Amino acid sequence: MKNWLCPPMFKNPSSEFTGETNEAEHALSPAPETNHRQSDRVFLTIPIRVSCIRGRSEVFVEEGQTIDISRHGATIKVDRELFAGEIVKVHRLDGAGKEVMARVVGRVARGSEGHVFGLTILDLAVANPWGIVFPAVADMDNAVLRALLRCVSCERIEVTYLNEFETDLLLCHHYISRPCEQCGGWTTWNRPHDHLPAGPVTAAAPGTQNRRSHGRIHVEAVGCVRHPALGSEVVVVRELARGGLSFFSATKYPDGSRVEIAVPYSSKAPNIYSPARIVGSRNGAGKESLGYEYGVAYLH
Repeated sequence: MKNWLCPPMFKNPSSEFTGETNEAEHALSPAPETNHRQSDRVFLTIPIRVSCIRGRSEVFVEEGQTIDISRHGATIKVDRELFAGEIVKVHRLDGAGKEVMARVVGRVARGSEGHVFGLTILDLAVANPWGIVFPAVADMDNAVLRALLRCVSCERIEVTYLNEFETDLLLCHHYISRPCEQCGGWTTWNRPHDHLPAGPVTAAAPGTQNRRSHGRIHVEAVGCVRHPALGSEVVVVRELARGGLSFFSATKYPDGSRVEIAVPYSSKAPNIYSPARIVGSRNGAGKESLGYEYGVAYLH
């Protein structure tokens, strides 16, 4: 098998919301059609109220919702126009009562159902407005899988980077033991919805070869690939490694395509999409119903 997943393939940099801006960005102008964030995102709908003061008297108040959230910002949908560089207050309406100041970074999309904008949080020292803990970027170095996990003792929810051993345990048993900062000790963690499995997994039967070999984990898990032109597709993930994965799909993705991929994936739970690039493909020999086999490298 072509060595798509070797670590040297995965040194590509990516951009994300940083909160940095220059004076020109403070001018109020229609937000450009662009997406400024390429880091991990948790797709989670939270009802919000967006407000700001325009000029000396106009008060803008609009209700909407988040589409996804990240450590540094969010993508939101509202019915009215926002402007690049505009400072807004985002207040949660789901009972959490938290609010945060943010800057409009750019327009993501425009449609009949509302306008979609990217926001960057101005003060990251403010208590977590989304109720999800995001780890330091450095924690990604040894990650094989990125998952949203919940401590069953205190309900703390974290974006978690799992090594090879932890990934194997989660995909086989749907839970792992790990330290909880809030509980002050080791606790049990699973995905936020207890009744939702991490995706169908073919576990090794007793006495068979270990599914982990040569830095890879052989699985049969559900993932979801998002392509800017081809849309979203649920796929079968067959191998996981530190820098990427392989999956099967009936769709023809061009080599070098930038995509976002979530694994494990569920249509009824929050999912983490990570930026990635298609680095190789071939026909799924012996697996005609699965179409093409792709190698994917994560973009950090």
